[in-house]
Amino acid sequence: MNGTEKQAAFYRGYLIDDRSLAPLGTALATIVGLWLLVYLVSAIGGQQANGFMAERVAHASFASQSP
Repeated sequence: MNGTEKQAAFYRGYLIDDRSLAPLGTALATIVGLWLLVYLVSAIGGQQANGFMAERVAHASFASQSP
């Protein structure tokens, strides 16, 4: 066995075989799902915060226009 074959044998141990694709797919789907959940929650929270600030600005500008 020469050096190249030794390296190939070493790296072959890190390859994904067919039996472990289901857990890998499940893990990937879970990670993507959690990322999407966090993204959607932050997007909704950001919209509510922007709406609150717009309400305050509108109220402040209306109050400053009163005689």
